[in-house]
Amino acid sequence: MHNTQLLAEQAAQYRALAERGDLRELSRVVMRAACHNGSMTGVGSEGMKLLRALPDDQRHELAGIWARWYAHVEGDWTAEEFRRDLGYLRAELLLVASGVVRDLDGDLLAAERQEQLAALSSQYVIWSSHRIWELADAELAAGRVPQPAILAAFRRTAAATTLPGLRRTAAAANGREPGLRDLLTRFPGPVLNPGEPWADQALQEAAIGGEPWQRLLAHAAPATAGAPSATWERSALALLEAAGPEAVRRGVLRWFGLAGLDRTVPLLSHPHLSYDVNRCHDPYNTHVLRGLAWSLSLLPPHPDTVPALVGLVEAALDNRSGHLRSPQVAEAGIVALTRIGGQAARAELETLSRQVEHQGISRRIDKALAAQ
Repeated sequence: MHNTQLLAEQAAQYRALAERGDLRELSRVVMRAACHNGSMTGVGSEGMKLLRALPDDQRHELAGIWARWYAHVEGDWTAEEFRRDLGYLRAELLLVASGVVRDLDGDLLAAERQEQLAALSSQYVIWSSHRIWELADAELAAGRVPQPAILAAFRRTAAATTLPGLRRTAAAANGREPGLRDLLTRFPGPVLNPGEPWADQALQEAAIGGEPWQRLLAHAAPATAGAPSATWERSALALLEAAGPEAVRRGVLRWFGLAGLDRTVPLLSHPHLSYDVNRCHDPYNTHVLRGLAWSLSLLPPHPDTVPALVGLVEAALDNRSGHLRSPQVAEAGIVALTRIGGQAARAELETLSRQVEHQGISRRIDKALAAQ
């Protein structure tokens, strides 16, 4: 919602009711506004800021009213007053109550928040029409970190803004929300989303290898970059040196050998998607794979490198899901083969040029061959 004048008027009404001490009426006015403003706005940032600035005893009392209402909403709801269904009102009650006492009472409605967040752990991307990331924010403020599978769903949702078939969906709209993106900057978790064989293996080995390996995995390829920049390369070379070039080569080759395997932890798809998400690369992990392919091209020549990159490209072009596993990873493998050069790399690129049907990838291969 972009009607700033209306949001300011609502905030003024909240302030007047709070100054009179009429918290019961304030609780209903806030909920009517939250339902009216739309699921991506709720009470609005200024409204929430005002409510959080109330004295602690008033914040507690307000949140308590909403918590009791949440538990018995069926007995205190009419479509005429709120112009929304019961499920919508319950969602706003949980979000607003959790927000008002954030940093004050992390236990109020904690079980209810955790139940809602747990349902995200099996989702490929988040289709919820409400600001569910605010529940994760409340849990973090209470000192409880939601499980990595929940973080993974938020990460994939943020990536949905650039995924084919998802750019104009509710999931992509969620991914563009500043609140979700801000949450991801503060949400601790593993450097990769677990649930893919290659990623699980990489996480296990990086845990043993320590900080240099963690930093190497964190040096993902920029989402919109077609090839590494000079700055990216300099950082990658320093990270390779810190982790040990030969050890990195062996590790990356092991991980690439697992990149064609389906997920170990299946995810729920959505009727909007026409492909099997469990046979596609996790879109967050995709950029780590791309960065590893580029990094491999920076290492000293080795006879196993070209076959490993070809295997990565072929795995990324697998279309058994009804959709290529990851065109971006395939392109990164082709870029790496081009940068390595030599007869073996050229021969593999020529073979791929005869086999690949995807027009974008085919053009990339033709361009690579022309450059050699």
